[in-house]
Amino acid sequence: MIDHARPISKRLVPLLQFTAFASALLGLKLWLIHSYGNDVPYWDQWDGEAARLYIPFLRGELSWGELFAPHNEHRIFTTRVLGLLLLQLNGLWSPLLEMAVNAVLHVFALGTAVWLMSKAVGKGALAPLLLFTLLLFAIPFGWENTLAGFQAQFYFVLLFSVLSLWWLVVAEAMSRWWWVGVASTIAAYFSLASGVFALAAAAIVLLIRAAIVSRRWQELVGALLLLVLFVGGAFATPVLEQHARLKASDASHLFSALSLVLAWPFQISTEAIQAAVKDGPSLKEWLLVMVRNLPATVLVCYVLWKRPARGNPAWFLVALAVWCGGQAVAVAYGRADDVLTSRYLDLHAMGVLVNFACLLAICNCVRQRLRLGVFAGGCLWVFAMVSALFGAAGTELSSALEKKRDTSLAQEANVDAYLVGKDLKRFQALPFLQLPYPDANRLAKLLDTPDMRRILPKNLQRQLEPAAVTPSTGSVFERGGAFHTVPSCHCIFWGSYGPTQDAAVGETILRYDPIAASQRSSGVFAMKVAGYPAGAGSIEVIQGAKVTRLRFTKDPRETWVERYFSVRPGESFFIRLVDRSAGSWLAVTQPVAVGRLDRWVSVSLDSYGTFFAIGMSAMWLLLLVRWRAVNEATSRAPDPDRVS
Repeated sequence: MIDHARPISKRLVPLLQFTAFASALLGLKLWLIHSYGNDVPYWDQWDGEAARLYIPFLRGELSWGELFAPHNEHRIFTTRVLGLLLLQLNGLWSPLLEMAVNAVLHVFALGTAVWLMSKAVGKGALAPLLLFTLLLFAIPFGWENTLAGFQAQFYFVLLFSVLSLWWLVVAEAMSRWWWVGVASTIAAYFSLASGVFALAAAAIVLLIRAAIVSRRWQELVGALLLLVLFVGGAFATPVLEQHARLKASDASHLFSALSLVLAWPFQISTEAIQAAVKDGPSLKEWLLVMVRNLPATVLVCYVLWKRPARGNPAWFLVALAVWCGGQAVAVAYGRADDVLTSRYLDLHAMGVLVNFACLLAICNCVRQRLRLGVFAGGCLWVFAMVSALFGAAGTELSSALEKKRDTSLAQEANVDAYLVGKDLKRFQALPFLQLPYPDANRLAKLLDTPDMRRILPKNLQRQLEPAAVTPSTGSVFERGGAFHTVPSCHCIFWGSYGPTQDAAVGETILRYDPIAASQRSSGVFAMKVAGYPAGAGSIEVIQGAKVTRLRFTKDPRETWVERYFSVRPGESFFIRLVDRSAGSWLAVTQPVAVGRLDRWVSVSLDSYGTFFAIGMSAMWLLLLVRWRAVNEATSRAPDPDRVS
């Protein structure tokens, strides 16, 4: 029931805060995908999605057991289900669609975590938590997860772990919501193997509370049940012999890797890392670990000292701190020499965020006479973290992103060349990383599979060849007819720029036969357009009595822009090209089949600035609401000089 007596600004402020945070962060992630992403599947996607998921699914051979089967050390059930859902909705495999959905999923998971942490911290915590989270994740340290469609498991494990910890720690043990928390921990485990640490974190908190606070048998039984599930999950985690070399070899190796994780974003020199691996972490490394995790350490000690009631949400922050420690141990043990690889930094960043939440909680619970000192210390900690974040970004992050973009473009060109020419020897001779998969023979075999070719992403689909061109001779539109400054599209196109430059006028009709039944077509096609179609000509798609004219608010000129159109599958259609101006020209590529959602992905990625603008507008509106509330409070304050 809505409290109408409550000022509208107080109901509006949280909505504006979340809108500003979500829109701005989503806009930044979409910009990253727009600038550096590519629709060519990469590395594990060819085995994990194509060979083991999509091809068996298309053949009707996919079993439920395969959805829970190991992928490296993980059982990525949630990621597989999401992939199948997107394939069905889109009709074609689209890593860019997966990236866009993952971006939304990550923003939602972070928003959920911040909301629950703000409830645990107390009044006034939401705004600083959202602002710090935006700053922390705006720098794309975890770009590998953002730019690979097959990484949803990192976002699922965050979402399900945070929800499970809230329900298991705050709800009464063995109650309905507590069991929902148990189900959520299982979902976290079937997202990423380290999701099992949600069980351990909740069990530890319940054991502590049962011993020093509640002394209730339900909490003890619940903790024992969670520990049994944790042990079961740990034993059910796959062990791969070929990955043994990636794990920590001994205690010293483990502690050196753990110090790197727990000290991030503080940067440790390469020489120091090598020395730590050999002799163990130095005093400096452990000091950095202590500084980074000081707020969480202090809060945990404070909660154990004060022993708040069972339902106090401060226990949730303790559970989060333990969970972050579990994630750090999992990465340090399983990937001891690569703990600072980009794909793990989204998890490491959560440790920083949880420490910030603990810092806010400490400021809220200390006595008034200590608050100024705690606030000053907190400002120093925040300054150190922000400085470390920008220092960690440096120039290496920019160069890594540029290398990723250039490598992806080269991989796209090489895969496309193989699909056209089937030159296996050239394919095998390509240098490492010039292909999106380490085994050229295995990749070629997958690309030659008919079921695989049917669902390849749009940038690897074959262009449609017209069955007839009218007029057949003397057409004003000819192949390759574009101004010489137009960049190569690496495809066949028709244009009206020819021997007479842009003076020719006339029309050409291209007829396309129905798509073969063996092809997977949703009836949606895309083609690129260059030149001056807005005022000098027109492009029409004709099928039966239906005529669709492509719209242009401005001319693309000497660049290519993508346009989409839909036709009824299984029927012929025509494309009518008209140039009415003797002073301009236009060109179009041959159409290529795309997925049902590909056009919306393209629009979303092109609109990253709009999302960011919405976020900034919400921030300005939030400031306006705050300013108005302050003025209203000031106007209602009694005037001490007024004579009654």
